Amino acid sequence: MVTQQNVEVKIGSSLFTEELWLEIADNLAAAFRMNPLEADTLRKNRMARLVAALPFLAGCEDAGRTAVAHLGTYLLSVRETKRWFCATPEDSSSIMERLRLGSSFKGGDKDILQRGMSLLALNMISDYKRDLSEDAALGKYNPLGAGDFKFEETVEELEWAIAKRPCDEMDEIITAGEMPLSYWVEG
Repeated sequence: MVTQQNVEVKIGSSLFTEELWLEIADNLAAAFRMNPLEADTLRKNRMARLVAALPFLAGCEDAGRTAVAHLGTYLLSVRETKRWFCATPEDSSSIMERLRLGSSFKGGDKDILQRGMSLLALNMISDYKRDLSEDAALGKYNPLGAGDFKFEETVEELEWAIAKRPCDEMDEIITAGEMPLSYWVEG
């Protein structure tokens, strides 16, 4: 079980160890009653890993609790409750609006937090672009299809936010260059 006390010990020389990731992923897999295949898929999902790693990489207070809460929200957004998390016109105020439920952090390096959230947003807008035709055929709202965001401009802004604060440990999880090729669910 992840507790604040054992998180401090496990971090050691690395901010987010493989052991810590597996413990968090396995705890959430158990809480969501995942079968072994689903649990293995979660362990390999780079988007999920980034969500959990971000509060640790930024040095946030209460990083373990934040990681578990944000990863739980992420899992709700891709499982049986995902329809409650689909993009809506109300999300058009900012590319970050849909990520707001997983963006509450206590303290931490603001540039690292912005970098991580920008990576997640880059993945999300890449998904919007990839899904344009399918969403149009299904009559499903897509922010790019609706003209709420300009793809190239938004990607440029996100890539700038990512580039302005290097973070090798975050790059070990996923880089901005890999993001357009990654899927929100499969990572």
